[in-house]
Amino acid sequence: MNILAEHRPVTSAVTSFAVHLRPTTRLARLYHYRRNGIYYLRLRETGSTTRTASVSLKTTDRRAAMDASQRLAETIKAFHLDHPKATFSELKEHLLWVAEDLLSTAHEVHSLRDWGDLYEDVKTNLAEIAATMPLSVDQHEHVMNAKQVMIAAQARLQGDSVPLVKIIRDLEGDHGQMGEGVSASLSVLASPSMTFETLSELYLADRGQDQKDSTLKETKLCHGTLSVHLGGLDLRNHSRADLVALRDRLSEGRMPSTVNKLIVKLSAVFAWAVENGHLVKTYDKKLKLTKGLESTRKAFSQVQVVKVMEYANVLPETSWKRWLLSLGVITGGRLNEISQLSTSDIKTFESGITAIHINEVGEGKSIKNKRSERLVPLTDGAYGFDLAAFLQYVETCKANQGESLAQIGYKTAGDWANRQAIPEALGDDHKAGLTFHSLRHSLASLMQVKGVPTVHAQAVMGHASGTITFDTYGSGVPVEVIAEMLRRLLGRDSESR
Repeated sequence: MNILAEHRPVTSAVTSFAVHLRPTTRLARLYHYRRNGIYYLRLRETGSTTRTASVSLKTTDRRAAMDASQRLAETIKAFHLDHPKATFSELKEHLLWVAEDLLSTAHEVHSLRDWGDLYEDVKTNLAEIAATMPLSVDQHEHVMNAKQVMIAAQARLQGDSVPLVKIIRDLEGDHGQMGEGVSASLSVLASPSMTFETLSELYLADRGQDQKDSTLKETKLCHGTLSVHLGGLDLRNHSRADLVALRDRLSEGRMPSTVNKLIVKLSAVFAWAVENGHLVKTYDKKLKLTKGLESTRKAFSQVQVVKVMEYANVLPETSWKRWLLSLGVITGGRLNEISQLSTSDIKTFESGITAIHINEVGEGKSIKNKRSERLVPLTDGAYGFDLAAFLQYVETCKANQGESLAQIGYKTAGDWANRQAIPEALGDDHKAGLTFHSLRHSLASLMQVKGVPTVHAQAVMGHASGTITFDTYGSGVPVEVIAEMLRRLLGRDSESR
């Protein structure tokens, strides 16, 4: 028999052993969104993108929506604890049934806001206490009255031995004002501070799964820094001065661009918190720094690019270090993009063009964003680049049953290129700020100086959508067009650079 048919009540007694059972279904945090101004609530099974259920909260008012959402959350939690073996379909059916009943009679259901905004900050804590009380259906309906929740919760917190059912019966005959001691209990029931650390946990539980592993790792590091600097500040009561002071603290010993990156992470959490009812107002607008944002990364001059390539060309053809530098020079690829190339990413087309396919297909591979996926043709002879020797290196990797082209890791490669190879290649011409990434700036600058059409330059650098040079992989600038442009720009027969 379907358990919903057997147990239709909103909630029933939560047995002491139910919470120790391993549930059949794990539920993610509720997600809220708006469509045409109306708020909706979405229930989702943890780890699934298809097992979801959405209900309209039937209001355009955020506070009213969060109130309704809180009530629905408590009923679904109580039902889930009562029935740990419930499938997601049964939990979904219960949610829809409760939502239809609750939202159709929303005007009859009271909340602490009915007593005024003074009680807004204690609403969540009281609701959580009420949700843990073993109640029958009728008792649950009664106790959701704000006054009764406070008195019943007070009795529970103070260890009152009076049965809850007696408290409720007494309340049914009590038409006066709240009993003595209720106002005193508000300090006990006050919800904990909404610190950034707390908000971060809620945010990552909801949005973390949408981020790539590398992005999620960076987000967590940024959140950790922000949590340290914001400390125990209750963000429900923060001011503009608090955030300006935070920015000042973050600016100590950090580059302005780094400070702005942290502020962007802060604003993302704030926007989510407001949308989901955790905060009412934030003061982070126009908080980012506007001065001192000039990049410390510099572009190589063409004379310096030649020196780097000459250094690479004397390295053994069997050494990945040679090809790491060479590919950086002639493709403008990012260090991580080139470091993660596999043998299958080297494409040779019927036209004879060979290109590297920068993508994130494969374990551990990652690109900056969707626009970064592209094909970049390899120009034989560019600064002395030996395409035949490179393809022989690729075949050697295949013969050794290795998918990866790299012989050293990404971080090791960066340390070698930035601390050893580039300084040695440039000698006295080396200056601070010249790194592997400077090769990317150099190619971009060269294309700009030579009047390369923006759409073609973007196709090489992976900067804009709609310009990916995919040939058979998709639409965009044909790979042959980009190959010819690079041949004229970098090839042996190009004019003096």
